[in-house]
Amino acid sequence: MKDSLIRKIASESLKAYDLEFDSFYPISSKSFKVLSKTNKKYLVKKTNFNLKNKYNFLHNEGISNIVYPIMNKRNEFTTGISLEDEYYVLPFMDDTYAMNEIKAKHLLEQLNILHKQTSYKKMLNVSRSKKKMDEVMSYLDYKFTLIESFVRTIEALPFDEFSIPILKNYQYILDAKKVMIKLNKKIINAIKEEKNVVFCFIHNNPKLEHIITNNGEQYLISVDNGKIGIPSLDIARFYVENEDLNFDFTSSINDYFSQYEDSFYIEYFEFLVLLIYIRGLIINEKDYITTQSFIYTTRCIRDFFKRFSIKNE
Repeated sequence: MKDSLIRKIASESLKAYDLEFDSFYPISSKSFKVLSKTNKKYLVKKTNFNLKNKYNFLHNEGISNIVYPIMNKRNEFTTGISLEDEYYVLPFMDDTYAMNEIKAKHLLEQLNILHKQTSYKKMLNVSRSKKKMDEVMSYLDYKFTLIESFVRTIEALPFDEFSIPILKNYQYILDAKKVMIKLNKKIINAIKEEKNVVFCFIHNNPKLEHIITNNGEQYLISVDNGKIGIPSLDIARFYVENEDLNFDFTSSINDYFSQYEDSFYIEYFEFLVLLIYIRGLIINEKDYITTQSFIYTTRCIRDFFKRFSIKNE
């Protein structure tokens, strides 16, 4: 698969970019660090045709804090290699070393810039938004019922090194359920009111490796998963991805949400964080993996409640 992809890209790059690639060094199944015959470094990544429209949108909006692909001879950001697949070529930019906490600060700052520069307001669509929330709550009903049944089964068995941590921390799952029900009611009310809400381009994959510092400037990379949405989703993913860092999430995220007029955005953020945690909880059987997943998830929920003073009343 990789060899076939490399051959296609090597063949197409000379025609599309006047670039003759010499050496390919795999970074992942879809991306490569590439050295050209002129000894210049590039990053090449396989993608789909939708990404072209995303880069066009950001470019037309004048967004300058992301790294854009090199345009091909047709003045397009991506180049086709099959009916479904495309690839793009980026100049390879060295990333200045920084502590992860500094990178987290830079990442949040650049997400904020991206959100502000692409934001607009529109009313929540009642039928579409309510349907989506109903689907989410149906899933949560299923997952919480599954967790409860699992815990009841454990309670009926002799205690051991697997069951004790699960039973000890189950209360945090119940707390999360109460909070999510309360937050869902608020979100549904906002939908019924057809609230005017800020939408923007969200990165949708805000990991530390997707922020780079080059010549003193910060840039976002890998916007392949980006889409138009409510900015709370980016901040929720940012928090979950990085919550183990020694970083002042409370002040930084509260400062971010202070720019908005009401509490809808931070409440939606809280709901999404808890949703990500509950979705990620592995329930198989009473074994090491399930126990560790239970301990990790409940610790994350406990810390999240403490950081943002969330109460389950």
